[in-house]
Amino acid sequence: MKYYLTLSILLLLLLQGCHEDNVPRNHLEFYWDQTSCADPWSTNSNNSTKEILQAVEDYLSDQGVKGAKVLSMTGDGVEQGCEACFCTTGNRIYVAVPLEQKSNMLALGFQEA
Repeated sequence: MKYYLTLSILLLLLLQGCHEDNVPRNHLEFYWDQTSCADPWSTNSNNSTKEILQAVEDYLSDQGVKGAKVLSMTGDGVEQGCEACFCTTGNRIYVAVPLEQKSNMLALGFQEA
C-alpha cells in the first residue's frame, strides 16, 4: 500500500512538472502575427516591444477579454517581406487567456497556439 501511495504522489508531481511555467493553469495560449501597420491596437513595427505589448493588453481589455496576460513577443512568425501595411513582420505576440475567453480571442483574429 505504501508503494502505491508513493507512486501516485510521484506521478502527480511529474505531471505538474510538464505544465509550462508562463501559462497559468486553466488558460489557453494564443498568438497574433504582427503586421507592419494593420494591427487593431494602432501600433506598428517601429514601436518598442514594451509599447506593443501594452497596446495589446489594453486592446484586449477594451474588447472585453477578461484575464488576458500578454506573455511575450518573439521572432518565430513568418516575415512576408513586403511593404504593405498588412504584411507580417515575422514577430509573433503570445497571450494567455482563461478558457472561457476562447471564442472571444478567435473572433478577434488570434490563433490558438
